Amino acid sequence: MMFDIITIFLVGILLLFAIYTAIQFRGKFPRRTIEDVTPFLRPAEQDELESLLDPAQEANFRMRMAPQEFAEWQCRRIHLMREHLLRMSHNALVLIEWGNMEALEEGNDAERSRQKQLLAQELVQAATEFRVYSVLALAKLRLWLVLPSPFSVLFLSPSLPSMRHVFGIDALGSYQRLRTAASGLSLAHSHHFHDELLERL
Repeated sequence: MMFDIITIFLVGILLLFAIYTAIQFRGKFPRRTIEDVTPFLRPAEQDELESLLDPAQEANFRMRMAPQEFAEWQCRRIHLMREHLLRMSHNALVLIEWGNMEALEEGNDAERSRQKQLLAQELVQAATEFRVYSVLALAKLRLWLVLPSPFSVLFLSPSLPSMRHVFGIDALGSYQRLRTAASGLSLAHSHHFHDELLERL
């Protein structure tokens, strides 16, 4: 009986994910070229994310504040982290779409085209990894935010540093790989585009 319920639950989750993916695919940006990258990126603050995931900072405030005061402070930080991850996740999706287009392009110079395709594949891999992290992390943050108040009384306030690794993916390391890969591909176009892109990321 319990096995059947778990199976139905897992199949339901897979179906919902498939429907969500199909909707995302139908509404995706048509042929994202280099001109369609930076205007669609949302400002992301990697330093802010690093600060939110800092265990020393959180431990310091947890010791100095009363439990209720800390819970309110932590709730604001969860909302802030969610906002940063929403922006970064959106940026990762934009870079995946751009990387996929770059990987398909064929130029007159075969060697240069091959080099750009390799850089594009590297970007798609890095951006996909961070996208997976952000989707899972956002789901966990949302769960923390919707838990009813009796649960917050029974348990300690959630710890944001525990979000640094989700299913084996390191948030900061993954986003840094995304930035490095985006840097490499953008340099293959121009220094101006490279600087503009990294300023947004």
